[in-house]
Amino acid sequence: MKSATQYNFRWLGSVAALSATMMLAASPVHAAWPDDQPIRMIIPYAPGGATDTLGRIISKSLSDSLKQTVIVENRPGAGSMIGSEYVVRATPDGYTLVLGSISNVLNAFFYKAPLYDILTDLKPVGQVVSVPNFLGVHKDVPANSIKELIALAKEKPGELSCAVSGVGSSPHLSCELFKALAGIDLITTPFKGGAPAIQSTMGGQTTMFFANEARPYIEAGQVRGLGVTTPERSEYSPDLPAIADQLPGYDVTAWYGVWAPANTPDDIVNRISDELNKSLKDKQVLNVLASLGASPTPSDPEKFTSYIKSEYERWKGITAKMDIQQQ
Repeated sequence: MKSATQYNFRWLGSVAALSATMMLAASPVHAAWPDDQPIRMIIPYAPGGATDTLGRIISKSLSDSLKQTVIVENRPGAGSMIGSEYVVRATPDGYTLVLGSISNVLNAFFYKAPLYDILTDLKPVGQVVSVPNFLGVHKDVPANSIKELIALAKEKPGELSCAVSGVGSSPHLSCELFKALAGIDLITTPFKGGAPAIQSTMGGQTTMFFANEARPYIEAGQVRGLGVTTPERSEYSPDLPAIADQLPGYDVTAWYGVWAPANTPDDIVNRISDELNKSLKDKQVLNVLASLGASPTPSDPEKFTSYIKSEYERWKGITAKMDIQQQ
């Protein structure tokens, strides 16, 4: 005859087995992702710019491959922090993502009180592209090279103005680094996006601009392009020299990537990363990237995390030596 203790152990074992079975049955909610719930891709910039264009073509590709609705939602403001913070606070279930950029790193150095910590509050999914910023001037500006522009700025200290797309953006950093390395005094004029910054120079309200949307305007002759911010010439604009050719040490490479809320399950993040990499082989996506002068840079969560940390440390050191007025 079995003792009461033996029956109790058998009963507890049955309960434990049942509980484990129930947990296993409940856990595949991750495996079921995505279901019929739309995925939202937050663009932390205004419509019409390079980030918006990139976000929409990437979202369409994701929607096609996942056979799932992907909604693009613009939430601009505070150098991309408004939209990014929205994702920080979102449910970490894979249905809310943000297409951010190098600005998500730079905000830590341009703002006294950033709305979130890029190293802990968001989970890297994957880098998407890298792209140069273009330096362009109004057609009537008497400068046809970087050296001539620097000389003009030294002749007229504090008179020339530099249009950029918001505080803490890579164009903003491009302008500030240009000023620091060239030893010149420019008026930095922030706009809500790259297109308005370029248009201000086209209209003569500003002398020059840094923007990554500028390639079509330069090719159309609406502004005069003087160089790109990457350490080497862009494959899409080979006629434009690298600013570093005439200003040694200059290097600002803009890049874009996707983040999810910090506690999003790894299996979901890895799935999104895989689909992003597939999208970067899509001909329609590649055509749009070429029109933006952007190069695909497929990665994975681990590689993107490492890259973000290296960029954070790099710009922390550089900006510490620059005279940046934090917002």
